[in-house]
Amino acid sequence: AEAPEAFDRWLAAQARPAAAPTTALVTQGRAAFMAQRCNACHTVRGESEEGRLGPDLTHVGSRLYLGAGTLRNDAGNLAHWIADTQAAKPGARMPSSPDLDPATLAAITAYLEHLQ
Repeated sequence: AEAPEAFDRWLAAQARPAAAPTTALVTQGRAAFMAQRCNACHTVRGESEEGRLGPDLTHVGSRLYLGAGTLRNDAGNLAHWIADTQAAKPGARMPSSPDLDPATLAAITAYLEHLQ
């Protein structure tokens, strides 16, 4: 359990919109996230708020786990989740993206990690 003050700080941080990209790779990842239409299912508050089917990814980089506790949230697991969702969690509603080239996958991963 968290102390009430720590929980209040966390809750206030969760209400903020997504942080703006700070590096070229994160900027490329944001563009790829939009180009690949990830935002058709996922909301990133302050960036793209149309997706309602998948989870809100505004602060996905600050989460400890992905896929409802399936994987620890780190760069390797995040990239694996994006590229081969069905291997990571069979039956997940998110489709796998095996055709993403490595540079695009790395950029999207960097963007999502940046969303703290």
